Amino acid sequence: MNPTIKQLQAFALACRYGVLTRAAEEMFVTQPAVSVLIRQLEDALGMRLFDRTSRSLRPTVAAREILPTVERMLRDLETMKSSVKELAGRERGHLRFAATPSIAAAFVPTLLAEYRQRYPNIEISVDDAAPDRLTAPTLAGDVEFSLGTANETAEGLTLQCLARDTLCAICRRDSRLARKRRLTWEDALSYPWITVKASSGIRSLIDEALFTLGTRKAVQYEVSYMTTGLSMAQAGLGIAIFPGILLGSFPHPDLVARRLESPIVTRDVSLIRRAEHSLSPAAQSFIELWYQRFGKP
Repeated sequence: MNPTIKQLQAFALACRYGVLTRAAEEMFVTQPAVSVLIRQLEDALGMRLFDRTSRSLRPTVAAREILPTVERMLRDLETMKSSVKELAGRERGHLRFAATPSIAAAFVPTLLAEYRQRYPNIEISVDDAAPDRLTAPTLAGDVEFSLGTANETAEGLTLQCLARDTLCAICRRDSRLARKRRLTWEDALSYPWITVKASSGIRSLIDEALFTLGTRKAVQYEVSYMTTGLSMAQAGLGIAIFPGILLGSFPHPDLVARRLESPIVTRDVSLIRRAEHSLSPAAQSFIELWYQRFGKP
């Protein structure tokens, strides 16, 4: 039988005070209960730990030899309990995640400002990564989770939808498209397109919409970062096919976002994390705050 924590505590306190009554008081148990714990420990270890007199206990040579190890174990246990309490109470920890630049700009700053106020002692690390570079650091454990739009679920990962947005044509205010009351994908086909590269989840949504329409469209300008695409649209190089929320995060006074219809195409912002891995308390608090701030899709 292996020694229990209570047996080790009774042993250490009996060594410290030399009487069972003081040990019992600190453990909030009776003196006979402490005596039983010590005898159980002696049986488990197969050695005598105390020489008993009518008034006191005297540790044996063996007891004095193992006492430092027992005290270290009990200190380590208290340190672990304190650490767990701090982690569970969000008094310490590390929030480490990746996000696409558009998500990092549209959602993350407001959230982190409130998160920092609530949990000032949690360390925060944010990696703004290109959409096609979200899964690798998540699988490797370099980040606890990622935020973005995924083409598909890679093996070993799970997706959880956090928000839903629609694809829009972002064009100049003086464009003919900006004056239309209702804008369809067919309307946008005659204009040069600016959008993200084929490796992006948003590009897959665009390709699916074109497939539904039974048509094809050459993309004149492919970009890795949507902010670049907005600047190109403002320069009059074409219309940017992006999620509409992007323009609210990166305001351009000369641009407007018009929802594309027939069909309406939605984009999911997903929590990407390793399958069968629980989120840390720090990460759970961040996701809870997301839902409090933006609601559930």
